[in-house]
Amino acid sequence: MTAYLIVNYDVDDVDGWKEYQAVASPIMKGGTLLVLDPASEAKEGDSGHQTVVIEYPDKETATAAYESAEYQAVVGKRHAATSNGRAVIVDGFQMPS
Repeated sequence: MTAYLIVNYDVDDVDGWKEYQAVASPIMKGGTLLVLDPASEAKEGDSGHQTVVIEYPDKETATAAYESAEYQAVVGKRHAATSNGRAVIVDGFQMPS
């Protein structure tokens, strides 16, 4: 079943975030970038202004990309450049047949 990595945060250090973005390709392994919105509109709760959604064929592939040594080596750059962040991996919805 399709799965999604959804990441949301506020960018505090644009130059630092650009450094992260330049090396963050390991998170894309096996995935497709669907959303990169720097002006997300919060409608409920406290959320950041930047939202990223990456689609994967399944939760295992999404988890493997996020937990890979290559991505873990660079994710600290995002953490250092952003605040109010969260990341979740969720299964897609499959309509019953």
